[in-house]
Amino acid sequence: MPLHRRVPKRGFHNPFRVEYTVINLDTLVEMFEAGTPITLERLRERGLVKDARAKVKVLGRGDIVKALVVQAHKFSESAVKKIAAAGGSTEVVA
Repeated sequence: MPLHRRVPKRGFHNPFRVEYTVINLDTLVEMFEAGTPITLERLRERGLVKDARAKVKVLGRGDIVKALVVQAHKFSESAVKKIAAAGGSTEVVA
């Protein structure tokens, strides 16, 4: 019997899955000053995103008191609400 039939197959691998690097609001508040635009390049400079091709998703953990301008590939609903309530804005990068 051939080797590829003898070796057990386990699980399923979705080739179309999109992996995101997750960043929470409390981390953004610690790392950035109010009013500074938070771009993908600045996230890479600060070491929050390791891979240059990684997609970034901002989650709403933590409280935000600064007005931040955040650019990312995806945002959670709670993150958008908290950033808008603090006087900041969100921008989805294609």
